[in-house]
Amino acid sequence: MRKLLCAVLVLLAATALSNGAPKDMDIRSIDFKNFSFAWDSKMENPPSYDASPWHWLLSLPQSRIHVVNGVHHFYEPNESQLEHERAPRVTVDQVVFGDLGGNGMEEAAVHLNYSSGGTQNWDYLYVYKSADDHLRLMGILKSGERGYGGLYRTAIQNGLLVLDFADPDRRAGDCCSDGYIRVRYRWKNGSFIEEGPRERGNINFKEP
Repeated sequence: MRKLLCAVLVLLAATALSNGAPKDMDIRSIDFKNFSFAWDSKMENPPSYDASPWHWLLSLPQSRIHVVNGVHHFYEPNESQLEHERAPRVTVDQVVFGDLGGNGMEEAAVHLNYSSGGTQNWDYLYVYKSADDHLRLMGILKSGERGYGGLYRTAIQNGLLVLDFADPDRRAGDCCSDGYIRVRYRWKNGSFIEEGPRERGNINFKEP
């Protein structure tokens, strides 16, 4: 009887500890089209053409913007309709999920496009993970413009973040490129590290 009572007490204690432990949220439940993203005015500067058109930001912004139905407009309420139409904006283009940590938990890669209000625009990729029932921003990648290193496609495969960028050497105009450069990143020691050789292909290439 005493042994049975001890076993019951151990089971109850284990259940209490399990119920009290923080649980990771389902990252797919996050509505990234109605969400606050880290942002500052430096991110509104065009990409550099002196170095690689894409890079990971060394420091994360401290201020934020809020997107509603996938869009954030940079204008003041008292501006005219014409000024509203020409105002810069951020749009949520795509959200991709997959396991980057190899622990069975999914991360989210959120592709944002920033438009200056004219024809010039470039891309950002925000990568998030769920930890202790909180959403953590792992990193932000800034890419080039559509025809020059812009982020064309995002995937998470075999624990790697796989990104296709518009190949600058095959630019067909300011708007586009005929080819892509594929780069793979692994999350390691708190940052994304490029892994493996880069690959090149045609923009219209269809994956098997």
